[in-house]
Amino acid sequence: MSAERPGPTTALCDYDDTHVRYRGRDLVGELLTGDRNFIDVAMEHILGRSVSPGERRVMNAVMIAIMEHGLTPSAIATRSVYMSAPENLQGAVAAGLLAVGSQFVGTIENAARLLQSLVALPDEAARREAARAIIADHKARGVRIPGFGHHLHRPDDPRAVRLLEIGREAGVAGEHVAALALLAEEVDGAAGRHVTVNATGATGALMGDMGLPVELMRGFAVISRCAGLVAHIAEERERPSGRHIWEVVDKAIPYAP
Repeated sequence: MSAERPGPTTALCDYDDTHVRYRGRDLVGELLTGDRNFIDVAMEHILGRSVSPGERRVMNAVMIAIMEHGLTPSAIATRSVYMSAPENLQGAVAAGLLAVGSQFVGTIENAARLLQSLVALPDEAARREAARAIIADHKARGVRIPGFGHHLHRPDDPRAVRLLEIGREAGVAGEHVAALALLAEEVDGAAGRHVTVNATGATGALMGDMGLPVELMRGFAVISRCAGLVAHIAEERERPSGRHIWEVVDKAIPYAP
């Protein structure tokens, strides 16, 4: 008879009558003492390791930078659903978070994968050759390279510029940031002009240099954008726009059988 397979376990949280512990740390005695902040605890909880002061600074900057960007698809979805079902705040936020994908916000993950593929190569010559192949592939498929271009911010995305500065100041910027700079040089050369490195490109590079798994990067974007969407609901309560958005779309798109 084969041995019985062990059941699943969790290392995230345990509790008893008088204590709650996050990854073995006492919630009341250690984490609510006043010298720990949300970024510290959230990163440690997700990653299962402590974070350096530089990582804390960079992640705090990232979370602030990508929290909000106006009436984006995610914000429009949240306002529209809240207008339709104001009793369901979490449903409206969830609707907005569903828009965090391969075109908006979630491009952090796509950009990081490209940079990771460059970092894995042995030297600059190999990385430049691979960067040119990436550019040619995206051009052939008629799609933008993740992390590059912006419909509003030109010639540079001010968020990306500052995030990369903070990464260098905090001692976090490393091979992924260098790979982003190399790819940017090749993108500019192929285009014959300067192409914007956007905030998600900078964020993907910095998260890569912090050693975050690519598959989890979008999760931090979700956490950040969630705060922004709650703010849109707060404003929707005071300065409603959901019905106006609906009416504008309804009038702008005529019936055409």
